[in-house]
Amino acid sequence: MPVFCPKCGAQNDDFAQSCLQCQAVLPAIGGQQHPAQTDYQQPYQPSYQPIQPPAPMYGQPPATDWKQMGADKKIIAGICGILGGGFGIHKFILGYTNEGIIMIVVWLVGLVLCGIPSLVINVIGLVEGIMYLTKSDEEFVRTYIQGRKGWF
Repeated sequence: MPVFCPKCGAQNDDFAQSCLQCQAVLPAIGGQQHPAQTDYQQPYQPSYQPIQPPAPMYGQPPATDWKQMGADKKIIAGICGILGGGFGIHKFILGYTNEGIIMIVVWLVGLVLCGIPSLVINVIGLVEGIMYLTKSDEEFVRTYIQGRKGWF
């Protein structure tokens, strides 16, 4: 385990006695015996922990860029769903070709059959558009981009 300088934060070798950067005296890691100590000496017990580097050095994942993963489609798909939901344009924007074709066909059939199917498909588009806009970027990407949830 590397030792970090309490003065400048530089990383040093495990059993280094002074910092390579600023020459400050380094503490030994708790419970480890320094190689210079002999068997009859007690191991050095530091009274404080060495300074640790920032978290990314320890392999924590960086913040996720939801816009790059597809959240940039949320607003345009939501607006298209609200304004022209029956045409299924919002489905095509999200890559749901089959669902988009179904919406267009139902809307066109609804024009022939007294308009009720067209009204229903428009309401579905409106509801989906509102749902897209009310979700957080993370939730939108996980549900509609990664999870590929085609309906509602």
